[in-house]
Amino acid sequence: RYSHQSATTHANTRHLITTPINWQFRPNSEHSKSLIMAPEPSSSSASRARPMDPLTATANIAKAIMSTPTGNGRLIATILSAYDLPDDEVPTSVHMSYQEGDGRGGYNEISTGPPAAKHRDHANSFKFGGAKNNNSNNGGGSSSSSGGIANQLVLSAPLPVLFESTVTFTLTYANPAKNLTSKCTIHKTLRVNDTQWLILNLDSKDKNNNNNNKSPIQSSASRISNSNSFVGDEPPTLRLKLRLEGPYRPEIAAIINLANSWFTAVDVVSDTTAGTATGLAREIPKNFPSAKLLLVPAVPLATLAVAALPIVGGLLIVGLPFFLPIILIVLAAALGLGAIGSTVYFSTRDGRTNIQHVAEPTYQTFLMTKTGQRIVYDVGPRPSPQALAHAVLPTDMMGKLGVSLLVDLIGSASYLIPLAGEAFDLTWAPISMILVGALYDDVIPSLKYVALMEELLPFTDWIPSATLGWVKEFGPGIFDEGKRKMGDAKRVGRREKEALMKMTRQ
Repeated sequence: RYSHQSATTHANTRHLITTPINWQFRPNSEHSKSLIMAPEPSSSSASRARPMDPLTATANIAKAIMSTPTGNGRLIATILSAYDLPDDEVPTSVHMSYQEGDGRGGYNEISTGPPAAKHRDHANSFKFGGAKNNNSNNGGGSSSSSGGIANQLVLSAPLPVLFESTVTFTLTYANPAKNLTSKCTIHKTLRVNDTQWLILNLDSKDKNNNNNNKSPIQSSASRISNSNSFVGDEPPTLRLKLRLEGPYRPEIAAIINLANSWFTAVDVVSDTTAGTATGLAREIPKNFPSAKLLLVPAVPLATLAVAALPIVGGLLIVGLPFFLPIILIVLAAALGLGAIGSTVYFSTRDGRTNIQHVAEPTYQTFLMTKTGQRIVYDVGPRPSPQALAHAVLPTDMMGKLGVSLLVDLIGSASYLIPLAGEAFDLTWAPISMILVGALYDDVIPSLKYVALMEELLPFTDWIPSATLGWVKEFGPGIFDEGKRKMGDAKRVGRREKEALMKMTRQ
């Protein structure tokens, strides 16, 4: 039986924040002196009694949520096997450590035990696994060997540090000169709460150091190769399953908790109202058979409404300038009621099930992007609104054209309401700047400022700034493609003309 080393963990320190305390001695009738605690007096009692502005209180709560520590991430490596080693000597363990992006680290280390068995069908190859012993050595830091699985290693560190770090796997021997190593850059290989099966090429320690001096550390993950190869045809490899786990950002966690509370409340209300509605639907026809007679007046009323539609439509067309504000108010109210109704429906069990089939693939695709990871998890600075818009907006020619036309259409819609529309421009101006910057910042970096000034200045909304960016990006390509096709058409026409002339001469 082989024994392996288990990692020790360090307890997390907790800091207790207290108010300043004054220790005072006062005479007592029973005792000569007694020790009492008195809180530090406030500098102003009036400021303590003054109520806080609701806006200030909301801002303070938001700052407290966003500044809350997110906790540690966990890098879980399950060592599966080592293939095509230089000789048949049994390695002693697989050692895992990480190094921060700025070169610090290396103190968080953990090791497995020796292999559980030698591979019967592959020379100089070993399988890891089996029961866990509690004799592992840990080099320090927050790391552990996980839950009774001898080949599973866990490193714990702040998620932003772990995400940008480089992990080193070392296949160790009794003779350290024979050790083989491989490096893997986390943010190039994994996403948070994502699992990857990897094959890492193993190199000797000296060769690995020489490679690191020549170029930056990169992931050495490769695709799975054909296992039916002979020794010497393939380099030694380490096969493992790697997973990175981490908590949500504080604001995302708060939104998820709030949504779960809302869904629970909607489920309770819907269960209650569904039973009541079902009972009424069964009892009313039984107790009030004459209620069906109410359907009789519905037919002439529907006929009258259909006949009045042309008259109402003509009046609306003639009085459009006068009815436009009313139409906009009614349309806004209808959209608001529709949004509320849709929110309530998609909060129910059936609504969540229906929307999940549509939204889940899109959400998973977005979550695997760099911007999605930075929004949901604490893996670095929060993305800017422009970066977020760039992640969701289309990048193809026709998609950009549709979004550009829509941006310019919304910006020009302020002319429908002559004076009130200019106030709408103050709200739309920063949104237009973000969208134009996300679409065409790579082509014309200054175009977003043109879009901003176009919306802020009066009587300039007619300038199609977003569409001009589309023309700048795709116009030359379309023009060149048109010239090429015209040249091809001229050449074809010239050949047809020459062929026709030859036929007439014959």
